[in-house]
Amino acid sequence: MQIVLRPARPEDRARVIEVEAGATPNLQYLPKVFDMFASDPQGEFGVVEVDGTVVACGKLTVVPDGSAWLEALRVMPAYQGLGIGKRFYERFFELARLKGITTMRMYTGLRNVVSKGLAERFGFHLAATYRGAYLPVAGAPGPQQTAPATTVSRTVPTAAGFRQVRDAGRATDLLMSLKERWAGFLVMNRTFYEVTPALSAWLAGRGAVYENPSTGSFVTLDARFMPEQSLHIGVFNGPVEEWLPLAVEKAAAQGAARLQCMFPPTAEDVQAALQACGFMLEPSDCIVMEVRI
Repeated sequence: MQIVLRPARPEDRARVIEVEAGATPNLQYLPKVFDMFASDPQGEFGVVEVDGTVVACGKLTVVPDGSAWLEALRVMPAYQGLGIGKRFYERFFELARLKGITTMRMYTGLRNVVSKGLAERFGFHLAATYRGAYLPVAGAPGPQQTAPATTVSRTVPTAAGFRQVRDAGRATDLLMSLKERWAGFLVMNRTFYEVTPALSAWLAGRGAVYENPSTGSFVTLDARFMPEQSLHIGVFNGPVEEWLPLAVEKAAAQGAARLQCMFPPTAEDVQAALQACGFMLEPSDCIVMEVRI
């Protein structure tokens, strides 16, 4: 049996999509991001061939602070147990050394002991636990609408008081003030970004940071990919009902079906505020694992 790990090529697209459908039938997004992953000049999207057939894939992405995010590790069920996941991790560490990367992270479900165990085998440790909440955009309160009586009891204000924060320094001040409360990370598309000045500047450059100077409220709204699916609330400060119309307005403009937010379970006030405005909890928590090289 010949096992070969190599960079993905455009002609692998159909097979990689088959691999994901077989490996994680309840979590499929590679059809939407294959081209982006395969053309990434900083990271690497790899596939594994067994006797000439692609049976697995995995991606290393360099995020704004220079750390590595490991994602989309998929192995067809019939080929699990052959050490393919181990091959990918060895390649990830090789790439990290070549690129001068000193921190790598990945996420998995709280109950996924296999994925967690593989990461631990390579020195990864638990960095934080996160809980997801979502709100369908259809029917959510928008500007100058009144929220349903079952959520909030007062009129939802317009989004007019918010402005984009384009200054990197101001964005850094805002985001860093919430780093501890948010357990260190901002999450979009299940990608865990450490809250750093580099991330703050990157988000400001994308127009993802919004502030209401008159009240001190702020929120980050963005999507790493698939903006038509979800708009992600990274971090926020201030009443949910104050920035919710802005989020609904932005989500509707990009055609997103729902709003998503991930936060640490220790932030009980965040969970309560989101649920009071109609957000529903995801069925299971996620964990982020990291290793310092």
